[in-house]
Amino acid sequence: MDLATRLEELAAFQPEKSAYIYSSRPGRWEAVSFSRLHEVSQRLANALLSHGLRPGMRAALLTPPSVEFFALAFALLRTGIVPVIVDPAIGLKQVGVCIDETRPEIFLGNSLTHTLRRLFGWGKDTIRHNLSISQLLHTSQSSTFHFPLLTDSSPAAIIYTSGSTGLPKGALYTHANFRAQLEMLVCTFGLTQDEIDLPAFPLYALIDSLLGVTSVIPDIRFPVPGRIDPARTLAAIQRFSVTNTFASPVVLDRLARYGIPRGIKLPSLKRVITAGAPAPLPLQERFRQLLTDETDLFGVYGATEVLPIAVVESRDLFNGTRSKSAQGAGICLGHPVEGAEVRVIGISESPIQRWNDDLALPANQVGEITVKGASVTREYVARNEANRLSKISDGGEIVHRMGDVGYFDEGGRLWYCGRKSHRVETPHGTFFTEQIEGIFNLHPSVYRTALVGVDGEPVLWVELEPRARQTDRKRIVRELTALGQDHPQAAHIHTFLFLRRFPTDVRHNSKILRERLARMAEDRLSRPSLA
Repeated sequence: MDLATRLEELAAFQPEKSAYIYSSRPGRWEAVSFSRLHEVSQRLANALLSHGLRPGMRAALLTPPSVEFFALAFALLRTGIVPVIVDPAIGLKQVGVCIDETRPEIFLGNSLTHTLRRLFGWGKDTIRHNLSISQLLHTSQSSTFHFPLLTDSSPAAIIYTSGSTGLPKGALYTHANFRAQLEMLVCTFGLTQDEIDLPAFPLYALIDSLLGVTSVIPDIRFPVPGRIDPARTLAAIQRFSVTNTFASPVVLDRLARYGIPRGIKLPSLKRVITAGAPAPLPLQERFRQLLTDETDLFGVYGATEVLPIAVVESRDLFNGTRSKSAQGAGICLGHPVEGAEVRVIGISESPIQRWNDDLALPANQVGEITVKGASVTREYVARNEANRLSKISDGGEIVHRMGDVGYFDEGGRLWYCGRKSHRVETPHGTFFTEQIEGIFNLHPSVYRTALVGVDGEPVLWVELEPRARQTDRKRIVRELTALGQDHPQAAHIHTFLFLRRFPTDVRHNSKILRERLARMAEDRLSRPSLA
């Protein structure tokens, strides 16, 4: 698959097929075909080159989602101009840091983001071309330019992580990385061009187009996952017979809580794919009430730096791993996908320059998860220390250290125990978040829990189910204590703190920000009357 010419091929093969069916406001649906998407993309590509822009230049891309935005993304792929993709929700100051460190020569935004650029001085030392989609579309198209020849090693994009464990890092994707990712998704899930997908994020809509799949977008603004309109989304799935959807756990939760009381069913769905954070088993059970028995509900393990890594279907969790998770085994991620070589190494904060097979741990021993494969990005931009700590050279290939801890069981299934940086060192040993939380999440009134450490002691935050928020908390504490009493580590947790809603990452609204909860716990416990 040649990503640079992929849209042109699809436009020739299926010109009238809808690339996007979208709603710009409730009740109004519009569609754009692959041929029309290609036409607009070609105009934008010619306009970019007419402004003197060239392959390899970096462009800070802060343009809100729209059909023209997707056409622009393909124009950038075609011209070899490298988009720098930063989630504005990380905060204006951090957006500026990310832009400054990638040193883009181009800024592609709308009136609002251009105003912010001037106000905060984003990229003032490097940006020389300030453009908008409307400006590009009005550029004279009297000349047709020769597009560059791009190779596997050509940079395709710089995509920033969500920053859930610190300042976001920019992963540099090559054309080979993107192509491998697409091929792995197709092979893992059996995706075909006949699919109709409902993507929860703009990047997934771009992936759909590269695969020749129709995207149904209930709200072209792509609101943050925690604010999607469940009625609008469920209606879109039913109206357009959507066969696939890719969403974070919080989206599934909102759809289930709205749809179940109303008896809504989604028989057209063949598969639901969730990623961003592990979906709790009660949530998966709840969401399956909207599905038919034939529908698959997949959990995908991956990261901005590499996706997919491992996959598991919900019924495998219900039938084979629930009891183990409740006893402190962690979260089963399933088997690694074809094309991802996953290994577990000893936990260390030190860099590892070269891979040695002696680094790999045996089954049932917790360590740091690593992955090697064609979809693995080789580096972060302008982050030498992060590269030293996260990348291992292996005979010309790169092994990426995930920063997650886990282990393989005897059957070759990968288990997740939490982030390496979130482990809690106590006098009773090392506590891993997901192993401990899995025990307490079994309580029927608990939506989720979060383990943190305060002065070397384990503290458990508790977020209750909405229906249980008025329940006597002293009784819940007694019941939680009883749940943990037979576990050698959980039995040492005596401090339980309650919060109405946990802080989560800005991209998926699903990853718990445990660093912030740790600071909140320190503050709360320094004032015992509030504990």
